Amino acid sequence: MINPLARELNLKIVYYGPGLSGKTTSLQHIHNRVRPESRGELLSLATEGDRTLYFDYLPVLLERVNDLPIRLQLYTVPGQVFYDATRKLLLNGADGVVFVADSQPAAADGNQISLTNLEDNLAELGIDLTVFPLVLQYNKRDLPNALPLDVLRSVLNPRGVPDFETVAFRGDGVFDAFKQIVRLAIDHLNQSQPSERRASATELTLEPDGLLVTPLSAAGAMIMDEPGAAGPGVAGVSLSFATLSATFGPALRRIEHAIVAGKFGLAVSMAAATLSDLLGGLPPREASSAAKVTLLGLDGREYLRLARLLGQPDALIRERDALFGLYLAVAAVVKAEAL
Repeated sequence: MINPLARELNLKIVYYGPGLSGKTTSLQHIHNRVRPESRGELLSLATEGDRTLYFDYLPVLLERVNDLPIRLQLYTVPGQVFYDATRKLLLNGADGVVFVADSQPAAADGNQISLTNLEDNLAELGIDLTVFPLVLQYNKRDLPNALPLDVLRSVLNPRGVPDFETVAFRGDGVFDAFKQIVRLAIDHLNQSQPSERRASATELTLEPDGLLVTPLSAAGAMIMDEPGAAGPGVAGVSLSFATLSATFGPALRRIEHAIVAGKFGLAVSMAAATLSDLLGGLPPREASSAAKVTLLGLDGREYLRLARLLGQPDALIRERDALFGLYLAVAAVVKAEAL
């Protein structure tokens, strides 16, 4: 995902697996190893009756690639079957998955069920797991009853994707798996671009301090507009974001009309109302709007910015503010309707 205002390329990595397999502990270890100035706050939301965290969110800001920085967004999913709709929501827009398996014999069925669930949920999003960036963590390798590595591989990794033995509470192998999924995600992104716009990611080196220490040559070019590309309104063509959604199209059009009429405060209010209506219809019902913003893959800072604009007098709202509100409403609509 490209954030046009922050001029960032966002890569979304999801940690998937059964309950209590070590997903949350893995993210906590990564968060602890990344230097504070390169990481965001590690957030969590616990749900009633769930024994693990509902999700974690960790943005890690990497060094700039040409004139654009790469920001990693890391999530875990809830392991319990009850939260399957939320797992699917978190997978939307993912660029790679780390599957965290529990090495204990008692967890064998849970590992297989969760991996099948991952494949099914990706398929519903139009993604084939056999060609999607995937890394496996065989966690809890320190336990005396841990299944042999060849047994786990034969059941969980017939495709032969990169896999790692980990002890998440000590951090053993966790950062290695993290670096590998970042490499795969960038390679996959490059392969989806036309050949003249690809960048080589084979020399990627990610250090614990959060820096991309080996540059990706020409990576910025693969996500920039083509030179001379026509923009909205060129040659008298009138474009509207309203065509993107049958449900929220009228609301988006009203925001556009308010901006054209110079009613910027009204446009911000309508953008906030549109976002509120959209979030209210998303699962899970018990989650707050702020939590759903993150689940949807939007930037929580932008949501807070819109909230601050909503509290200002109309006289202080400028055209740029109104356009920002339209952008955030459009982004939310597109992401929600892709589910």
